[in-house]
Amino acid sequence: MPSNIKPVCSEQLSRGYDKRYVVVDTETGEILDDAQGYGFRTPQKAMACWAYKNRDKTKDKEYREKQDHIRQWLRHHKEFSRDMDEIAFEIAKGSWGPDDKFDAGLVGEMLKNSGLKPDFTPAELLRVWRRG
Repeated sequence: MPSNIKPVCSEQLSRGYDKRYVVVDTETGEILDDAQGYGFRTPQKAMACWAYKNRDKTKDKEYREKQDHIRQWLRHHKEFSRDMDEIAFEIAKGSWGPDDKFDAGLVGEMLKNSGLKPDFTPAELLRVWRRG
């Protein structure tokens, strides 16, 4: 992120104790983002929004392609997907121990026990599986 981009408190948009912030190019003084004229409530939100709007969008396509690949893998390995459903349900129901969690570690263990070696991490698999 360029060092000349900063959140600044806007006098025009702030009212009393309700401070509002805008993203400004400090070199030119140009307002880059003002939340459609309302201003941001915190400097952190202002910078987070600006960073999101100006991110490298080529990575978005890679991320979607990876998710599609994992969904396809899950469709191809329906038995493993059903096992994930059943174990997650049993853990949520409380049938397993109170400290048991359905997390990436458990999914990794399940993959290992099944002899499956996908080209993605258990955490990525779990994230896509949870979204359905």
